[in-house]
Amino acid sequence: MVIKTGQALNHAKIIEIVNEKLAQNHRLQRLQDYYEGKQDIKLRHYVDPTKPNNRVVVNYCKKIADFHTAYLVGIPVAYEAPQIVLDTLGFNNEGETTQAITRNVNIMGFGCELLYTDEAGFPRFASIDPRESVFVMDDSIEGNLTAFMRLYPNADNPELYNLTVYTETDFTEYQLSRAVGELRDIGWSTHLFGGVPAILYANNPEYSGAFEGVMDLQDAINTVLSDEVNDFESFADAYLVLKGLSGTVATDLANMKQDRVLLLTDEGKAEWLIKQVNPSHIEQLKTSLITKIHEMGALPDIEKLGSFGASGVSLRFKLLGTEIASVGQERVIYRGLQRRLELIYNILRITDPAIGHFNDVNLTFERNFVMALDEVDRKRLDLSLVERHMLSKLTFLEQHKGMTPEEAREELHRVAVETYKDDWASDFRRDGGIDSPDMQEVN
Repeated sequence: MVIKTGQALNHAKIIEIVNEKLAQNHRLQRLQDYYEGKQDIKLRHYVDPTKPNNRVVVNYCKKIADFHTAYLVGIPVAYEAPQIVLDTLGFNNEGETTQAITRNVNIMGFGCELLYTDEAGFPRFASIDPRESVFVMDDSIEGNLTAFMRLYPNADNPELYNLTVYTETDFTEYQLSRAVGELRDIGWSTHLFGGVPAILYANNPEYSGAFEGVMDLQDAINTVLSDEVNDFESFADAYLVLKGLSGTVATDLANMKQDRVLLLTDEGKAEWLIKQVNPSHIEQLKTSLITKIHEMGALPDIEKLGSFGASGVSLRFKLLGTEIASVGQERVIYRGLQRRLELIYNILRITDPAIGHFNDVNLTFERNFVMALDEVDRKRLDLSLVERHMLSKLTFLEQHKGMTPEEAREELHRVAVETYKDDWASDFRRDGGIDSPDMQEVN
């Protein structure tokens, strides 16, 4: 949550912000629930308890968030920096932390990072749950960060909340009782980060996640699949219609089920009453919904991406939606990582004034996909696939030599002929050539 205010953070203002935060958390909780598969279909109930009520979830929300996260930072960001900075990043498991932040960006629309120092004074950083985070900005055009608040339930007393407010120079710990509206100070300390030690990673100005726009489609596909299973169960438990047997009672039906025998009068008739289902219509609806989910969620259909032999241009085109989303996210993550480095440098410079400037650090993102390889690496990869008989020589020539299928086949034919001639000449020379006993007999 982001709050813009020009007011001082006194107790009354802090309690006001906390109440607003807790009131808005239902949206973030719903997004997290959908990511975890706790979706609306799970709440569906029927008045008739005997009616089939399957609640199937095929979790595209999780698939979208995880794919975008892995595509952008599945391969950890590479740093060119002084060794002490690299050691600091490694000590903090930078790759895992950045991935956790990016995952929150894709789930809830923004990620949060908090920096602190451990008992030894070493700089540390961690991903903070957006549901626990409040960024307080001033009301200027720039929207400068003036404070960060972390709010989470007290583990020992569910009626209380632990609250820490970080500013540019210090942080204060509070205990909040919402029932009586009391905010009690329990600790205060300074820090040396030279700024508010928190970083906001906003996915977009609306703070919307990667799958928030497809949640209605997610509900629709869940309903279609659940009802499809319900229809199957209803088909299996079809109604038995007995005509001309109005005197039939419950004991007669029980005996029929036990003996597997049904006695009918001349006017009697028994038949099944089943629901007529159009499978092609349902399949068409499912295909349409899934296609729209992939489109709106910028999620490529892996089955349609092609093999390793597909051209880089083709793969880039099929991943265009994902790449467009990732380019925007990369800028967001890049700015956040630069701010992280700036705050870390402020701590390290205390003991090493000659450490340099954080802007001197080079950051490199690498897409977590084969299509991101450059042409040299791609050619090397495809050549290894040819050697392991996982890619045909014909495809290799088409992709890396620009040959048509006919040209590639002709080239392979020429290679085969030349190989045959070379092998024959080699065997001829090994056997003694013209002076071999076999050739002397011919002469």
